[in-house]
Amino acid sequence: MTILITGATGPIGRALTQALLDQGQQQVRIITRRPHRVLEAFSAYSSRILAFEWHPRTEPFPPEALEGVERIIHLMGEPLFGPPTRAARHRIVESRRTVAKSLGEALGRQKVHLLAASSVAVYGFGAGAPLTEASAVRRPRDKLALSLLAAEEAIEQIADNGSVVTSVRLGFVVGPGGFLDSLRGLHASGLTWNAPPQEAPNPSIIPAIDLDDAVALFAWLARARRVAGAVHAVAPEPLNSLDLKVLLEDAAPRRLRMPLPRLALRRRIGFLADAVHSRQQIVPQRLLEAGFEFQRPFPIDSVQAMLAHHAETAARPAAKGGSLLGRLGRSTGVKDEAA
Repeated sequence: MTILITGATGPIGRALTQALLDQGQQQVRIITRRPHRVLEAFSAYSSRILAFEWHPRTEPFPPEALEGVERIIHLMGEPLFGPPTRAARHRIVESRRTVAKSLGEALGRQKVHLLAASSVAVYGFGAGAPLTEASAVRRPRDKLALSLLAAEEAIEQIADNGSVVTSVRLGFVVGPGGFLDSLRGLHASGLTWNAPPQEAPNPSIIPAIDLDDAVALFAWLARARRVAGAVHAVAPEPLNSLDLKVLLEDAAPRRLRMPLPRLALRRRIGFLADAVHSRQQIVPQRLLEAGFEFQRPFPIDSVQAMLAHHAETAARPAAKGGSLLGRLGRSTGVKDEAA
């Protein structure tokens, strides 16, 4: 089986490529704007990696990359994090629409199983009964959610040629380059949000998934029988907003924090402001019924492990005396690469 991955330089793409190679995948094809980075990262597997350079805005999809391909894992797209400006929303939807159109034209009548990364943000963030994949997606009022839904609908049109399209609606991924970087930066600057107390009848919860589980999920779907339609890539247990806030406050260097109103918070961290106030549970029903095993079903444990890793990494230079460069790196809050 030949697998093609778009967007393999992001956190999920890099880890997924490594996982597939470790599992014995004989050939992985990569579509990326930076093929040299892929070849450098996987130099030990040079005979099993084929990297194709593609710039979606200016070039058609390279048809030679599709020869003999049976599975496509589509991760390419503009990152979601950041202030929700009109220009940002435009880039998010257009980056996905452009790829969908180019990929559909290149495939023609070639049938594949396409696993396309989407987001649970297509539902918007609010309150209501738990949502499974069988739940209807109501036209959300949120403009970003509308943009993501339009992008998902565009990629699903590839199924018109007989291909199977799986929309993998990812929750917030707990891992390097994910949403925690934005929230850590918020708390480091002395800001936070208000969260309902633990005893509240309807607490704020965030649909999340550990990076390792997200990677395992894509690899599992690529090997499993073809599953058409939406799949919720979220842990069985949601991430409690208050628990997350407490952990971030404990890990931040500044102890005095000012809770921002939701609108002001949105200007700082974009639609994450809606997520930390959401009371809508997203249930991975299809995965649970199909027997997928989550290795980290409690996202709060993943958050604790990641924050502990950050603290340990930051403490190492200090234990050795700490160079000026090391201190500058910690003080500026250098971030991991985003997806």
